[in-house]
Amino acid sequence: MLNEKLFTSGDVIGVATSGGKDSACLLHLLLKSADRLNITVKALNVEHGIRGEQSKADSEFVKEQCKNLGVPLMQTSVDCVAYAKANGLSLEESARKLRYDFLKSALESGFCTKIATAHHLSDNVETLLLNLFRGTSPSGFKGIPEVAWDGKLIRPILGASREQIDRFINDEQIPFVTDDTNFSDDYTRNFLRLKVIPTLKERFPEMESALLRFSSLVSLDDEVLTATAKNETTFSGQTASVNLGLSPPVFSRACVMALKGLGVKKDYEKAHIDALIGLQSAQTGKKITLLNGVVAIKEYSKITFYKTCEPSQFTVPFSVGVTSLPVGEIIVCKNENITAQNGERVLKFDVDKIPPSAVIRYRKRGDKFTKFGGGTKSLGDYMTDKKIPLRERDFIPLIADGNNVLAILGCEISDEIKVTEQTSNVCYTALKTI
Repeated sequence: MLNEKLFTSGDVIGVATSGGKDSACLLHLLLKSADRLNITVKALNVEHGIRGEQSKADSEFVKEQCKNLGVPLMQTSVDCVAYAKANGLSLEESARKLRYDFLKSALESGFCTKIATAHHLSDNVETLLLNLFRGTSPSGFKGIPEVAWDGKLIRPILGASREQIDRFINDEQIPFVTDDTNFSDDYTRNFLRLKVIPTLKERFPEMESALLRFSSLVSLDDEVLTATAKNETTFSGQTASVNLGLSPPVFSRACVMALKGLGVKKDYEKAHIDALIGLQSAQTGKKITLLNGVVAIKEYSKITFYKTCEPSQFTVPFSVGVTSLPVGEIIVCKNENITAQNGERVLKFDVDKIPPSAVIRYRKRGDKFTKFGGGTKSLGDYMTDKKIPLRERDFIPLIADGNNVLAILGCEISDEIKVTEQTSNVCYTALKTI
């Protein structure tokens, strides 16, 4: 019943216990195995502030049991009701969040080196059904993982059945408390446990095993597709890019990775993924707004995700030396050995051709540019010709005199300031971003 492969000699295990049957089973199983596994067993308990005096009595029961067993105990009390109201969460979500925050604090404080929770086979089935009925992707149909938090959270009896746990409790005559809320179908998970699963098992006695087998197969497929999607997704600063030409399952996973990488951890829906799939066939430059200020734009052979922000009204007089930008700096000097970053170009120009009225700024409506070698066009058209992404154009610093752009820093100089045989004052400029 206990997966001993999850333990390493010398582990200090903090068992998350409520005093209920499942966690009491896990605590006693580990105590019986502690010497053989060479582990130290401790206990962790949260009083959630939901069931009034009964909740406090359960925590006192845990405290007394740990004292009798000689198990070190770390306890806390939280107000799940107030936290749920303040953060717009359900009571179940609030309890889970506060409980796991406490468990993490036990690790951070050094009280234990691993956390063990008493999730078991029936919990896994409930989670699978809960995710399915709420509308999950295949990645959400993998159920409860046996190991999480980079190996710091383990679930040693995840494969144990309800019947095995009951038998161990009875055989060992282990005391436990019963949470009355477990028998209320007001909570979604309880509704599945008390109403839905028993009804399904009447018609399909092996439904739990069948569901877990299917979950295992889905997990294997998802691992392969997710690994492929990861190889097709790149991150650079505050942007993420997904290659085009991918199969829908891989493309969808890659888009989710991109969203999560930019801070969109939840609330994305199938409609967002469908919109991104449609964006693949749109013309270059087409963009859609997603969540939390994230925009996706079609850029030639990829979809790029980025967070929107307003372009700065930054304007300073042009000068030789170092000019600080809202992000980064521009270096103008006579040293031809200066270097730029991120593949941008070091530009060479005749500084005497820069008018005294010239400034360093970002682009404005009406800007024009005389490209190196001749030919004047709008700055926007030139940037299109150079395939500079739309999302970057408002944030490329320029040297400009009025609407006449003399240099697109990191990219190109105007023909008007090129170095010729008559040039006597050559300068170099490099753009360095932070």
